[in-house]
Amino acid sequence: MSACWSNQTRREKKIAMKRMVLSSSFRAGLIVFIAIFGTLYVWQTTSVSTKGYVIADLERQVVNLKHETKKLDVDVATNSSMQNIQARLEGRDLVSVANVEYITPVGTAVAVR
Repeated sequence: MSACWSNQTRREKKIAMKRMVLSSSFRAGLIVFIAIFGTLYVWQTTSVSTKGYVIADLERQVVNLKHETKKLDVDVATNSSMQNIQARLEGRDLVSVANVEYITPVGTAVAVR
C-alpha cells in the first residue's frame, strides 16, 4: 500500500485515510490505547495523592515531636537547676559534709606493669 500511496491523488489519499480511520481495527486499537493510558493516569494520580497524605501526616508528626522535644528540654532545665535539686534533697535523710578529705595516691603510677 505504501508504494501505491505516492501515486495516488489527493482525493484518493483522503478517501484511503477515511477508510483507515473508519476501520474497526483502527477503532479497536484506539480504544485499547485510550484505556491503557487512562488506567495509567488514574493509577498515577491515586499514587501521588496517597503519597501526599502520607507526607502531610509525617509533617504533623515532625511538628508534634518538635513541640514535645521543647517541653522535655524545659523539664530538663527545670529539674537540673540547683534550687530544684536542693529542694528534692531536703526531703531525704541526707547529711551535708562539713569537712572533705581528699586521698592523695602514693607515687604516680596508676597501674603496675
